[in-house]
Amino acid sequence: MFDNIRGIITFEAVAPEPEAFVNMLRESPVSVSDIRLESGKIYGEVYRADFDEVKRTAERLGAQICVHSKKGGVFTVRKYRRRTGMLIGLVLAFAMVVYLSNVVMIVEVYGNETLTDKQVISLLRDQGIRIGAFIPSVDLREAERRIVSSSDDIAWVGLRSKGCKIQAEISEIGEFPNIVPTSVPCNIVSSRDAQIVEIKNVHMGMLVRMLHDGVKKGDLLISGTVDDGKGGVYFAHSMGEVIGRYTEKAVFRQAFEDERFDYGEKTVRKKLCFFGLEIPLYIGKNNFGNYEYDEETRYAELWGIKFPVGIMTAEYKTYDIVPVSYSPEQAKAILEDKISLYEHNFFDGEDITVIDKEVFFSEDSGEAKAVVIYTLESDIGVTREIMAKQPS
Repeated sequence: MFDNIRGIITFEAVAPEPEAFVNMLRESPVSVSDIRLESGKIYGEVYRADFDEVKRTAERLGAQICVHSKKGGVFTVRKYRRRTGMLIGLVLAFAMVVYLSNVVMIVEVYGNETLTDKQVISLLRDQGIRIGAFIPSVDLREAERRIVSSSDDIAWVGLRSKGCKIQAEISEIGEFPNIVPTSVPCNIVSSRDAQIVEIKNVHMGMLVRMLHDGVKKGDLLISGTVDDGKGGVYFAHSMGEVIGRYTEKAVFRQAFEDERFDYGEKTVRKKLCFFGLEIPLYIGKNNFGNYEYDEETRYAELWGIKFPVGIMTAEYKTYDIVPVSYSPEQAKAILEDKISLYEHNFFDGEDITVIDKEVFFSEDSGEAKAVVIYTLESDIGVTREIMAKQPS
C-alpha cells in the first residue's frame, strides 16, 4: 500500500553494455527491483522519487531510457491536479460529511403515553434540540434537568446522541393504583357505600358479606384471615370480585349570558426549513389577533434517513370571542350535550354499568342547572394489606 502511495515507475532501457548497466543499478543507492533483460532491453521498477538517479546512471553509460508504465495513487492525483472544480468538490463533500455527522437530522421519542410526540418535541425545541441543531453545542445533561423541572407530566427523561440522531426516552408521571403483591396477605374492602348485587370469582380468602347486603365504604368484603377448620388460621391474599350497586350525583351548569368562539377562515403559511433556519415562503406578516395554531413539518427523506431540509406547513385558525345569549330551551340543549359528553368520558369503555339515571333541570335568573342522579354497578372491592404480627 505504501509503495502505491509513493508511486512506482517501470522503466525500459537500451544500453551498449547491458551487464555493466545492470551492475551499476544494483550498486547504486537507489532501490531498483525486478530487473530483467528481455529482447535486448533492460526492464526494472523504481520509486518515482529515484527515477532521476536511474536516468543519470544511464547517461553515464550512454544508455537510452524511457518510462514504460506508471502505477500508484500519486500519479492519479497528479493527473487531476489542474481540475480545481473536482478538488473543491471533494473538499466540500468531506466538509459536508463532517458537518452532517454533527447536526441533528433525526429526533426519536420513546416511552410517552399521555404526552404526544409533538408535545415532547416542543419541549426539546425549547432546549435547543431541533432538526438542524449543532450537536456539540447542546448540553444533553442540562437539557434533561430543565425538561424535568419545566414539565409537571415528566418524571424522567434520558437524551442520547447517536451520530446525527437524538433519542429521547420519556417516563411520565402517572397515578398508579395501590396494588398489593400477590405474595402479601390482604383483605378486600368496599370502596364506597353500595348494595351487593353479585359475587363472582372469589379465588382466595373467605367471603364475609352475602348477596344483597348493604355495605359502607371500608367494610370488609373478603377476608384474608381464613379458618383452616382445625382451630387455626392462616393468612391469604384475597382475590375476588364483588359487584355493588350505588348512586352518584353530577351537576352541570350553563349561564344564559356566555361567550363563544366565532371562527373565521383558515390561513396556511409555508416555510422552508434548512438546517434549523426557517425561511418564509410567503409575503406579509401574520397579524391575526386571536388564533389557534398547528404546524407540521415534512423533511426530505432518502432510504429511511431524514435530512434537515423540508417544508413546514403552519395553519392559523382565527377567531373572535363574542358574547352570546341563550334561551332556557337552548341552555337545556347545551346541558344535555354536556351530560352526554360526561357519560362518554367516564362510563364508556369502563367496567361501570349505568342502570338508571334521573335528570332534574332547574333555572334561576342567571343560569340553567342539571342535576343527574346515576344508579351504577361496578366492582367495589379494593385490596388492603393485612398487617399481621410475625411469630417470634
